[in-house]
Amino acid sequence: MTHRLSALVVVLSALTSSCGTDAEEGSINDCSSSQFVDRTAAGAARTIGYGGASGSTLFTYSPRCITIAAGQSVTFSGGATSSFGVHPLSPGALNSPRAGTAGNPIQRLTDGNMREVTVTFPSAGTFPYICEAHASTGMTGVVRVQ
Repeated sequence: MTHRLSALVVVLSALTSSCGTDAEEGSINDCSSSQFVDRTAAGAARTIGYGGASGSTLFTYSPRCITIAAGQSVTFSGGATSSFGVHPLSPGALNSPRAGTAGNPIQRLTDGNMREVTVTFPSAGTFPYICEAHASTGMTGVVRVQ
C-alpha cells in the first residue's frame, strides 16, 4: 500500500509541475511580455500601422504589441495606400477568436474605402486583433490596457 501511495505522489507531482500557464498575459497572437511597446505616456504616439504604413511591412502591424492606459485611444492606419478592404481588421486571436478580455472595443472592419480608424479602450484588459486575410502570415497583435 505504501508503494502505491508513493507512486501516486510521484505521478501527481510530475503532472502538476508540468502544468504551466499557456495563457501568460501577453502570449496571445505571439505577443510575449517583452514585446509590448509602452505608449501609456500622455504624449505618446498610439498609431498602429499596417499594409506598409507607419513602419509596418505589407503583411504586419507596427507596433504589433502595445500597452496603453485605460481611456486612451489607438489609431489603426493604412496610410495613403492600404485599406480595411485589403487588410480586414477583426478582434480576436488567430486560433482562439474569444481570447483576451471580454468586450473587445475593436470592431470588425472590411470597408475598402476606409484606411484609418481610432478605437478608444475605456477599461483595463488584453485585446487581441488580427487581419482576417493575413493572420496566418503573422498579421496579428494585441492592445494591452492598464
